[in-house]
Parts: sequence; C-alpha cells; structure tokens
Amino acid sequence: MKTASRILLLLPLLFALVGCVSPVRVDYDREAAQKFYSYQCFEVDTREQRSNYQDIVLSPIVDRRIERELNAVLKMRGFSNSCAKPDFRVTFNTTKKTVTELNDLGVGPSPYRRYPYRGYGGYSNVQIDQYEEGTFIVDIIDEASKELVWRGAYVKRLGWHAPTDAEIREIIIETLAQFPPAG
Repeated sequence: MKTASRILLLLPLLFALVGCVSPVRVDYDREAAQKFYSYQCFEVDTREQRSNYQDIVLSPIVDRRIERELNAVLKMRGFSNSCAKPDFRVTFNTTKKTVTELNDLGVGPSPYRRYPYRGYGGYSNVQIDQYEEGTFIVDIIDEASKELVWRGAYVKRLGWHAPTDAEIREIIIETLAQFPPAG
C-alpha cells in the first residue's frame, strides 16, 4: 500500500518535469557568434528561392503563413527587413517521421513481470503507439560569408489539422527565442 501511495505522489512531479522539456534544439557556429550582435537587417527566403536548394513539402498557403510570421517575429525582436543589403538570410524547412513507442504496462512490480518471473498471470500488457512527429527547422545564414551560422529546430507530435496562424507564431517565437544566443 505504501508503494502505491508513493507512486501516486510522484506522478504529478513526473508530469511537471515532462512538461518542462523544451521542444526546441539550437546549434550555432561559436566562431561566428560575435557577428550575431552586429546583425540589423534580414531577408526571409521565399518559396521560389528555397525550391532552388531544397524539396518543398508544405502547401503554398502554409509557406506564406510561415514567411509572414518569421518576418513579424524578427521585426518584433528588433531586426529590420527593409534595407538594401541584408546582414543575414532566414530560411526554413520541415520534416516528419513516424515514431513508434512501446509501453510495457506489465503485471505488478517489476520483479514479477519479466522473465523468468512471470508473476501471477504470466502475461504482459504491451501497448504500441505510432504517431507522426514533425520538425520545423529555421536556418540563419550569414549574408557576407554565405554560411549557416545558426539553426533552431522545433519538434512536435503532429495532429490531424494544419497549424493555425497562432500556433505557427508560437512555434516561431519559441524557436527564435534563443537567437541570437546569449554570450
């Protein structure tokens, strides 16, 4: 009985910790980090520009939404997109993959549910969950050197509907929150 009550007390803590895991991963060129603070002006690659160097998988409607939100969020962060020569270019891409999770719900405490300990019933309850996981990637390319200097990737379990403007904006805000990187 004590074990069950301890587990019930730890479940909310576990859910709180899982909720704190960020879906954003960032990588950047440490040698180019000083350039980030001199950046003032940007340009977001259009669908046509991106089609020259990557496969386009999104619909033109979603592409326009993302381009519009990237422009708005970067302007909100103090950058300008109305200059003759941008300091950096912004491009984006998406990928998706099928993820399979195996959850062994077991029978009773761990020593009683695995081989050779079959427990009381001798069976195991395995749940298989397959879903699509999408990754939204934002790349910052230094215009002078034409090199990738910053990449942010946002990973999320995909739903049945296309993301709304508000969801796209939230994803972009969260992804670009770490650009430019702190010292």
